[in-house]
Amino acid sequence: MKLKIELEHSEEIQKFLCILNLGMLNSLIEGALTFEDAYAYLYRPYVAELLKQNDANKTITELFEECCMLEDIRDVAPGKLKEAIKLKKKETLDLLKSMTSTEKPMYWLNKFDE
Repeated sequence: MKLKIELEHSEEIQKFLCILNLGMLNSLIEGALTFEDAYAYLYRPYVAELLKQNDANKTITELFEECCMLEDIRDVAPGKLKEAIKLKKKETLDLLKSMTSTEKPMYWLNKFDE
């Protein structure tokens, strides 16, 4: 199976990353994914750098920079990890809510029904 996700507009990319981030944070809290998984999938400095290079909203760039540091919180202050993840979830939801809706919904996966 091959899955192709193709997004061209900055606003849609940012929405997609917020939605993906919510799933990642929930998976970390529930123990469905490890921090190593999260790093491999999404929480690498490259993501924040890519957002910066493409003039993304400063808030989303900072959010992804901070999500990259969750593993450090786990290692240094494990008792604060759950609260830190909850805070990142709230920030992600607030950011997602603040984004404007597109005039026409975008197909994110394979354009399967066009």
